[in-house]
Amino acid sequence: MEIANLSLEQRVSRLEDIEAIKYMKAKYAEYLDNGYDPEGVASLFIENGLWEIKGVGGKAKGRGEIKQHCRNLSSGITWALHNIVSPAVEVDADGQRATATFYLVCFVSMAPSEQSPQGEAVFIAGKYKDTLVKVNGKWLFEEITGVVQQASPWTEGWVRSPFVKESW
Repeated sequence: MEIANLSLEQRVSRLEDIEAIKYMKAKYAEYLDNGYDPEGVASLFIENGLWEIKGVGGKAKGRGEIKQHCRNLSSGITWALHNIVSPAVEVDADGQRATATFYLVCFVSMAPSEQSPQGEAVFIAGKYKDTLVKVNGKWLFEEITGVVQQASPWTEGWVRSPFVKESW
């Protein structure tokens, strides 16, 4: 969209939309870091939204599946810190749809298991590509697609224990 052809009001509205989308992605990270809060995460999606993390993470369609997926994740992850950075947000000319990309640097503590009785610290890096829609004046995710490019035990590092990269 050519910004020079927009009125001041349209430009301000566009900037407000971009900031609202960035804030929503920050809330997404907060909900994930708060024990994968099922209600919080699901509230950010349209009713039949899609949440897919390729590589590690899984896929859920619709708020019900998203809530269950959060509960599943919280049983295996005892702590997480999602650093979601470098937002690039494009709002369509009509102001009702948008796409956004972000980078992810994430640290998680995995729960103890048979394979790792003490648990495991894991480093994860990747990218997000999101589609959003405005519903009754509020932005919601239609789809979040994440691609994990690196997931390695902290003790091994990504050089000794590289992860096979996925693509979009």
